[in-house]
Amino acid sequence: MTALRAFLEIRIGMTEKIKYTLFLFFISFSSFAQSQREMDVGASFSLAGEKDLNRFLALAIDEEIRFTNNNIGFDRSITSFGLDYSFLDKKLKTGIYYAFIYLYNNDYLYEARHRYYLNLSYKETFEPYVLSWRGRLQCTYRDENRGEYKINPKYVMKNKFEAAYLIWGSPWKPYISCDLSTSLNDPVMGHELLRIRYEGGASWRIDRTTYMEFFVRLDEYLSGNDPHILSLGVAYKAKF
Repeated sequence: MTALRAFLEIRIGMTEKIKYTLFLFFISFSSFAQSQREMDVGASFSLAGEKDLNRFLALAIDEEIRFTNNNIGFDRSITSFGLDYSFLDKKLKTGIYYAFIYLYNNDYLYEARHRYYLNLSYKETFEPYVLSWRGRLQCTYRDENRGEYKINPKYVMKNKFEAAYLIWGSPWKPYISCDLSTSLNDPVMGHELLRIRYEGGASWRIDRTTYMEFFVRLDEYLSGNDPHILSLGVAYKAKF
């Protein structure tokens, strides 16, 4: 009985900690929503698939559609695919990707862009918590016939930090994340933080190979005149 009581106390304490963390996370949403910059509402829907080619190498493909202007305006579609190589029992992973982006740009024109990026990520589990980091170096080529750009291609470094909580015996896994985007080759701004993306949600394991994610996302833009974007999203992921 003593061991059981101790176990329950630990579980209750961890639950309270995760509730407190989520509370602080969503309080930050409220503070940004009250800033002077305009706020837009959007949505994100995506499908993703992953196929193991061998013990270490996997092929990944993803299709995402985003809406803005209070969910009535098309923002962009992103089709990406690439290869991931895993090390250290899949804790460390590196990947190379290509993405075709079709969007409605700031000049009110539809534009095709090509993006290449290199990922490096690491994940560690401290039950019931899972902590991860992903670094991304990306290069985007933009169509100068459809818009005026000071730099082309544009290089950006991204750092994403995520904390997830494993609920014993449950298919649900709540998480929070923060993604920092920094410019690398802007001759005026230099190495400047462009955007902070906050996200909170939960993944739902349907079976051993399929998952769904439900999330709320806040994009806080720190330069230019782009509005903050608060989005609701749904993603479906499958492993083959």
